[in-house]
Amino acid sequence: MAPRLLHYSDLENAYDDPARLGRLAHLIRERRDDKTLLCDTGDTTAPGLLSMETRGRHVERFYRAVEPDLATFGNHDFDNGRDALESIVANSPQTWLTANLVESTTGERFAADLGVERTAIRSVGGTRIGFVGVTDPETVRTHPCAQSLAVQDPVSAVERAVDVLTDRGAETVVVLSHAGHVDDDIARFEGVDLVLGGHVHDVRAECVDGTLVVHPGQRGGLLAEVRLAPEGPTADIHDVPPAVVATDVADAYRDLRADLGLEQPIAEAQTPIPRTVAECYPESVVGNTVGDAIRWAADADLAVYNAMSLRSGPPLSGAVTVGDLRSTVPFDNEIRTARLDGSEVGTLLESLARPGPDLEVFGHLSGGRVRWRRTERDLEVESVTVDGGSIDSTTTYTVAAPAFAFEHQLFDPLEPDRVVDVHGRCHPALVEYVDRYGLSNVEERMTATVDDAPDSVRSLRE
Repeated sequence: MAPRLLHYSDLENAYDDPARLGRLAHLIRERRDDKTLLCDTGDTTAPGLLSMETRGRHVERFYRAVEPDLATFGNHDFDNGRDALESIVANSPQTWLTANLVESTTGERFAADLGVERTAIRSVGGTRIGFVGVTDPETVRTHPCAQSLAVQDPVSAVERAVDVLTDRGAETVVVLSHAGHVDDDIARFEGVDLVLGGHVHDVRAECVDGTLVVHPGQRGGLLAEVRLAPEGPTADIHDVPPAVVATDVADAYRDLRADLGLEQPIAEAQTPIPRTVAECYPESVVGNTVGDAIRWAADADLAVYNAMSLRSGPPLSGAVTVGDLRSTVPFDNEIRTARLDGSEVGTLLESLARPGPDLEVFGHLSGGRVRWRRTERDLEVESVTVDGGSIDSTTTYTVAAPAFAFEHQLFDPLEPDRVVDVHGRCHPALVEYVDRYGLSNVEERMTATVDDAPDSVRSLRE
């Protein structure tokens, strides 16, 4: 029987659904034997609610249950800081690989003292399989918790590693990649036989210039299985949801959530509330609730929130818990306020549509309403109201937003030097607001008087 590789990637907030994680663990155990290696291509420790609550240590239960063989780093694995990630590396069973993350000052690979390797060779079924791991440069270079690292070009790093692995007698070279769209460039490099990748969350198993590239998507919904046959690798993508639940894994994460107080019910969803990416645009129950909670906590006239920051997940249905609410917002940012005049408020509301994909509004709004004209080539504001009235040029308005929006200047003219006050953090505010007032409604805060643009993520309501 040919050697096989099982591959998952970008689990992210799958841990917030213990049953799903239990199914993934069961499927891994079911498909595994002594000629199978389990590979992890990053974003397994973060983001997600349990990641924030435990600084990533929640992942250790999953690692103990499935015992990965090899892994590389994703950008989000640095979300809880270098110290937290290094602690996970030190306490996990797999061999971690990186060929392009190095210390800025010494050039030594990241966490080399904890056993992180540049390459590895495993003999399975009489075949010597060489592995190398690489990570996307752009998202790590800009990551605030990875500033002490230099990120080298992943394609060049793979090229150097292939020479090393070939010299060590590797018969098959496998790249574990969290480099996303760069995977096709890696696949075109002579000497690479297989790319197991992630980061971009697409699902694929296709050849690029004769080299198989496999992406199993996100949140543990799929598990890739690759057979390393003499005539070349072949892949199957297994659907996780129909699998049996590994009760030991599911129970471990239910217990952890309960211990952290995340299972306390706060509200009731009479009908299922979707949390898919498409349902984020331009107005949703979840988006309105988050915006209203931020505005309430800051006692502000307006609040804005980036819809693309909302985490997708299963619908909210029935009892809505503390964990359900916190999981909608991936980062527990400070709530900050600025004071804007009427003209600046107009600019702010216009910026809710930049740089949304497919001419979409990408910001949620609390305290106002915007009417848009959305055509095939443009998206522009037609009218605006704040607290039911027109914007007054002589009035100063208090506007609230998460710290991330100020620091990254997501909405003009919110910038770091415009912050006048801080009003706690998003997670406690969201839970307290919903406990007092319940979930918000969709109430035509964002509508279109004209909307004839095709191929949108989600069109504005007319």
